[in-house]
Amino acid sequence: MSKPEFTELSPMERSRKYTFASGVVELKNVKRLAVSASGTHRIETEDGAKHIIPTGWLHIEIDTDDWTL
Repeated sequence: MSKPEFTELSPMERSRKYTFASGVVELKNVKRLAVSASGTHRIETEDGAKHIIPTGWLHIEIDTDDWTL
């Protein structure tokens, strides 16, 4: 399996909220993002935590000063 290609977000996102039918996942201080061909998002936050967000979200809300992708 190949490693995902990450994009360094500049500016860093203050928050990113994924809305699913079953609820909301919110991540703070998002600094890196990789999107797989399936739509799964791999995210790294400023504190070094790694997150995997599966496909199936209905909406993404991004709190940032400018578009990064």
